[in-house]
Amino acid sequence: MLEIKFNKRFEWKDLPSLPEIEAEAAKLAKDINVGETLFFREHGVKSEAEYKRRAMAAGIISKHSHVGWNSWDETAKNIEFIYNELKRRGSYITRFGFILDWVMGVPAAHRGKLPKGTGLILNTPEEWAALGQIVPVQPHMSDHMIGSPNALENTILALNAGVTSIGNVSHYFTYEYPGVELEYERTVNSLTAFMLMGKVEGTIVHSNMDDGFGNQFRDLASITGWAMMERHLVEDMLGARMAFAYGNLFSDPMGRIIIHSVMEKLNEHHTPGTMIFGNTVDYGLDYQRNYGALASFSLADAIFQRHTPTGHAVASVPVTEAVRIPTAQEIVDGHLTVDMMIEKSKFMEPFINWERVNAERDLYIFCGKIFFERMMNALDDLGVDITHPGEIFAALKAIGPRQLEDHFGAGEINAAGERTPVRPTDMMKNLNAKKDEAITRLGGPDETLSGEKVLVGSTDIHDYGKEVVKTILTKAGAAVFDLGNYVTPEDVVETLIETEARAVALSTYNGIALSYARELTEKMNEAGTEAVLILGGLLNENTEGGSLAVDVTEELKSLGVNCDNDMDKIVSTVKEIYAER
Repeated sequence: MLEIKFNKRFEWKDLPSLPEIEAEAAKLAKDINVGETLFFREHGVKSEAEYKRRAMAAGIISKHSHVGWNSWDETAKNIEFIYNELKRRGSYITRFGFILDWVMGVPAAHRGKLPKGTGLILNTPEEWAALGQIVPVQPHMSDHMIGSPNALENTILALNAGVTSIGNVSHYFTYEYPGVELEYERTVNSLTAFMLMGKVEGTIVHSNMDDGFGNQFRDLASITGWAMMERHLVEDMLGARMAFAYGNLFSDPMGRIIIHSVMEKLNEHHTPGTMIFGNTVDYGLDYQRNYGALASFSLADAIFQRHTPTGHAVASVPVTEAVRIPTAQEIVDGHLTVDMMIEKSKFMEPFINWERVNAERDLYIFCGKIFFERMMNALDDLGVDITHPGEIFAALKAIGPRQLEDHFGAGEINAAGERTPVRPTDMMKNLNAKKDEAITRLGGPDETLSGEKVLVGSTDIHDYGKEVVKTILTKAGAAVFDLGNYVTPEDVVETLIETEARAVALSTYNGIALSYARELTEKMNEAGTEAVLILGGLLNENTEGGSLAVDVTEELKSLGVNCDNDMDKIVSTVKEIYAER
């Protein structure tokens, strides 16, 4: 008997039937009028997919940038600058990915429950409609769209604005909206939006694997099997066409080429790709090193597009990405670097050992299929209706990536009872290396803890830093309580009272550092706890009336928050906290 723990958020047996969902999607599809963007008009096409097919045939490699300044006026001004400046310098950009603020992921009636982040907030249908009318660059929408509680409304608005590539499937499984519990509505709206897109010609459902369970799997074979699962749900069961994005967590250039090959082999309908994300794992505070990372990943991505055109746009990630929201000029600078990599890729593509790449690809797919089939068989055994995509979506989320991989992964079980990856992810390799480096830097007896209790967690999906800090503290002897991702202030205070811990180390990257810290410290004071908040990551937020997130370190310090933001100091910081209290 399988011992699976379910974090069940609603009764999925209460979901509408698939025919009911399809009937609603068909009714909505009749009123969809895909808008004509300036990009469509300039290229004489009706969808991004149509343009991509022409570009692939002509050997043109598309290029992409993510943008999302807080106000529409600032966003419009900057994308106009980027387009015109690139054109002036003999360059180009094919598509902009508009990053919506997380408040856009919930219905308007619930947005007051969330602090505003750093992304774009569209307040009217007119602002949605303007997305493709500023410059002839095609808009793409992924964050807080499909997969969010407001999936259906946002998808309809985007389609009518002329956006024909919409995501993000993976966000259904991982993106959370603390204080807004609409899991049933989220599931129904997402299913309906998927089926709606399947009824609108030329649309592409997008999924960035690195934003979902792919971020948390340790085995590349598991990521491959998960891609099979998402394709089965969206294409086979819901009738849409989809494309995968990936790359944030792939730092090995050859590994990127292999995963490109894997995903295209799985693309039976030959749907054009959306974009390949830049490798941000290697980005840090040293901008010159970041330029090296930008060159390495964009060169690999361009090489594969030379060899096997898939339509995926090569993304330019500005070298300041790990520190703050990039400026428009920094986005331009990144594209000029990518241009050179695209140009030089034609000389390198013929010398890649493609037979070896294909051998690795086939191994991933063989082992990925094992993972996929084991998951499907297990869901059936657990009483999940595997003919209903909604039940599968909800059940997989309730089980979570760690249990899925531990129970059903393709790797062998080692002597310690752990599943050995067929091919470890770059994230796992880099995380282990970071942990080893950090532990090596630990000092002698003065740098040890004696069971001091510490809470760790993350305010969003990004938990890379949290995992390293957790390992350092555990190795130093602390009793660590991991609260996971999307930790609410209520979660922290409740656990502080329960454990009597005096230190809380949280990671934040979603632009809410100050408002989150204010709410948390207020609740900590109300509860009478004596704990100290240690905050790391991107300590920024949009100030009142601003359009860019700014550093809020000094404001955080005034609240009594430790802002060293240095994992090498975490042990000594915890020792000091316990010594003083």
